[in-house]
Amino acid sequence: MTPEEYAEALEQERQARNARAEYEVRADYGGQFLLSRRNGARQSWGVSRYVNRETAELAAALLNRLKEDEA
Repeated sequence: MTPEEYAEALEQERQARNARAEYEVRADYGGQFLLSRRNGARQSWGVSRYVNRETAELAAALLNRLKEDEA
């Protein structure tokens, strides 16, 4: 495998890993906002609840950025 092929394979793996899971915010009961993690199969589960939408969206953006950096 050439260095170029290796770099391309690593990039494809990184993109696939990023596509697998994503953090998102949804309105929840009681005026709260649910931060959830959704996988590639579109299944999701709650991570935390927030009273303020902006805080929830900031947390989701931070977690998505960390996920990208980790990949």
